[in-house]
Amino acid sequence: MITEFGNLFLSVALSLSLCSTILLFFKDSVDTNIRHNICLKFTKFSFLLIFLSFGLLAYAFLIDDFSLRYVANNSNLTLEKVYKFSAVWGAHEGSILLWVLVLSAWAALIGIYSTSLPKKFVTDMLSIMALLLTFFLLFILITSNPFDRIFPVPENGRDLNPLLQDPGLIIHPPLLYLGYVGTSVPFAFAVAVLINKSIKIEWISWLRKWVISSWMFLTVGISLGSWWAYHELGWGGWWFWDPVENASFMPWLAITALLHSLIVSEKRGIFISWSILLSILTFSLSLLGTFLVRSGILVSVHAFANDPERGLYILLFLTLIVGLSLILYFMNSSSLISKKSYQVSSKEFILLINNLFLTITTFAILLGTLYPLITSSLDLGKISVGAPYFNFIFSALMLPIVFLMAPAIYSSWKNTDYGRFKKLLSSLFFYSIIISYVFMNFIFESDIFVVYLAIFLAVFTILSSVVKLIQILLIRRDEGLFDKIISTPSTLFANSFSHVGIGVLIIGITISTYFSEQKEIIMKEGTSVVIRQVTVKFIGVEDKIASNYSSQVGIFDTFEDKSYKLSFFPEKRTYNIQKNVMTEAAISSNLLRDIYIALGDKFSDDSWVVRIYYKPFIQFIWYGALLMILGGIFGIFGKEKFPRKT
Repeated sequence: MITEFGNLFLSVALSLSLCSTILLFFKDSVDTNIRHNICLKFTKFSFLLIFLSFGLLAYAFLIDDFSLRYVANNSNLTLEKVYKFSAVWGAHEGSILLWVLVLSAWAALIGIYSTSLPKKFVTDMLSIMALLLTFFLLFILITSNPFDRIFPVPENGRDLNPLLQDPGLIIHPPLLYLGYVGTSVPFAFAVAVLINKSIKIEWISWLRKWVISSWMFLTVGISLGSWWAYHELGWGGWWFWDPVENASFMPWLAITALLHSLIVSEKRGIFISWSILLSILTFSLSLLGTFLVRSGILVSVHAFANDPERGLYILLFLTLIVGLSLILYFMNSSSLISKKSYQVSSKEFILLINNLFLTITTFAILLGTLYPLITSSLDLGKISVGAPYFNFIFSALMLPIVFLMAPAIYSSWKNTDYGRFKKLLSSLFFYSIIISYVFMNFIFESDIFVVYLAIFLAVFTILSSVVKLIQILLIRRDEGLFDKIISTPSTLFANSFSHVGIGVLIIGITISTYFSEQKEIIMKEGTSVVIRQVTVKFIGVEDKIASNYSSQVGIFDTFEDKSYKLSFFPEKRTYNIQKNVMTEAAISSNLLRDIYIALGDKFSDDSWVVRIYYKPFIQFIWYGALLMILGGIFGIFGKEKFPRKT
């Protein structure tokens, strides 16, 4: 009955979404209250039905119902319970169902938490979200149904992809999807604004928190993905400019630009048309990422499908949605353009430059990602665009963005007092140079200009954000420190934590990239190797049997100044069903460095290929991401203004 009920729930949800979509075309002939009530109830009920179908699929995995083709292809009897549950989204059909579940959840939340907006406007947004749901539900039922039966029923399943049998992959996809699919909210908002040809500043205040939520979940999802790659793939890297990594990173860049544009729109009532365009482009990039992952045109550890018909379906929808929304934008956006003026020295202008750099960076990465596909499809030969291109483009365009953060923090709206502005920034500039020089010369002894520049900009950003926050806290001298913190608007903490996080992230990326040390050698039992004053001794290899795999566990002892410090136990796992061989690295981390050991292939009876990495400051990458996430939390929750004095 799982198949029948699963299909029934999805079919009813499709019917309700289609009805809500149709109501959009009769908005002028149906009473607003009636249309709102219908769309709201249908949206909530659709979410409930999709949630039930998702629960049925999870139940099928947990009871090993191999009569479902999807379960048989992505599970087996010996798979751990937690991975049986995460296998629900471990392949194409389940990941699309998760996408639809998240989309329906965002739609339901719009209906519940939009009381500050006019009912007519909210109803239009619900109908637009219903249109998106209609497409994806059709996509599931026609081409990607996880409830399809298989006959004869196999006694055991083919197992979940071993790459996905990792704790990081249990929570990475759902969190990434919350951000990825969350871009549909600003898209629905933008289309509703264009349909109604009107917008109010208080509506932008409502949208900004939804955009922050999506940005925060994207940040969490991307960070977890990089952490998983670092721990699971065994090559010591955390970012590979994989096309599917780019597919999630491009919406993050676009939504970061959108967030800054909304701040200006909310404060000054300008850049509204630009914010609307960015809302459309951000969701378009999310749809493009969906097409890249599920079309089968990419070879990636992240790719879920290998069926061109599925990809064609998504491509047609992408073209239709983007094309119609852009036509609507160019027809109606002129009514949203503000005539308010601002000076070149103002915060508005700096944020505009910031937006332009972020947008150019996004499209530069998009070009590098799609160019090989375009040349291949036109029979112009196979061209590979690799890390050197992305590293150069990203560094060249992002460093100016980081440099502009400090001026943006201390500039004023409309016009800036240059005298005070120059004096403060000059002091911060000078101290940042001194700190960077001491840090680089006495710790790493580097003479690489780009490294100096990156560390200087990171310190400049961190120092500017911290000093600004301290200044604000010191203004209210008649209060205690705790009262000052409580009474300070949360947006100031959001900006400070996010910008400090970016600075910390840059330090981690720069230092770990330029000053890591790597040794890939053949080691015999009892031999030692020294890396950064740490002696690594290979003790031997032991066999280990688990429920779903067998493994060979390397044993390594480390010594500093001839004193024993720590043992490492990297593994080579062979999974029972698919016979995939996976590397499980052993990592020792502290604030300043990682020691990373991965066991490679067996060379002879008593010797193995071993990869050993010493990675300074690499943990700063994830500490920086955590600070950015904390900034996002402050941006979503909390007050916007100082409390009035009575």
